[in-house]
Amino acid sequence: MIQDIATSIGEFDVSDEDYLFMKEFVANAVYDDYDRLVQLCDALAMPSGFCLLEKRFVDVTMRYGVHPATIDRWKKILEIKERFEDQIGCSIYALLPGVMENSFR
Repeated sequence: MIQDIATSIGEFDVSDEDYLFMKEFVANAVYDDYDRLVQLCDALAMPSGFCLLEKRFVDVTMRYGVHPATIDRWKKILEIKERFEDQIGCSIYALLPGVMENSFR
C-alpha cells in the first residue's frame, strides 16, 4: 500500500514501457477500504490458514530477504490492521479461525 513501485518485492520482467505505466498507475492509484482489506488479508494468510501478521512478515522476509522498504511495508500493514480494528471494535484476530493454531505451529 506504499504508493511507490520501488517498494515492491521481487524483480520486474517487463518492458521499460510497461514498467513506467505500472509506476505511474501505482503512484496515482486511489485506494479504498476494499483495497486495504485485500492487502490486510494477504498479510494474514499462510498456506495453512490465517496467522499473526508477525509470522507472515517473517515468512516473507525469509523467502525474499530484507528489502530497503521492508519495515515501512510492515508499518503500513499494521496501520491498516489498526484502522479496521477501530472500525470493528475488536481485534481482527478474534474474527479469523485458526489464527493461534497456525501461528504457533
